[in-house]
Amino acid sequence: MEQSSYKISSEREIENLIAQYTHYLDAANFAGVARLFKYGKIISDGLVADGTAHIEQHLTENLQVYPNGTPHTAHLTTNTVLKIDADDQSATASSYMSIFQQDLERKFPLQPIIIGQYEDTFARVDGIWWFKERNLVMSLLGDYTHHARPDGQSSKHLQK
Repeated sequence: MEQSSYKISSEREIENLIAQYTHYLDAANFAGVARLFKYGKIISDGLVADGTAHIEQHLTENLQVYPNGTPHTAHLTTNTVLKIDADDQSATASSYMSIFQQDLERKFPLQPIIIGQYEDTFARVDGIWWFKERNLVMSLLGDYTHHARPDGQSSKHLQK
């Protein structure tokens, strides 16, 4: 499908970027997630993945992907408060995030596994908005054992 040449606002561009992140994660498209961070990094509970190659590697090594090619998750991002600087070249956003998961093969019913916030900064480079930093702040942690790979750095870090 060809996209319209109609120019959307910076607010919508950033909202689309936030949504693309969750769509890519739930499809286990870790390369797609990483491309959103061409000029940025992800921070999760003190662990930092910086740049596209490192982010893709970090996600691949730390998240479980099931035979259907997905992590069996639904990432929900809500209540986003967006602030765009007057120069229209940088922005910040704070959003609530909830991650739900179900794994029927291992009798894991649908449930929230992580609740928290995304604290984001964005930069406009050559007219395109990019994530500069996404900081995942986890406030409620459920059973994430079907999401994080047991041998992954994230799982080991969260168990401390």
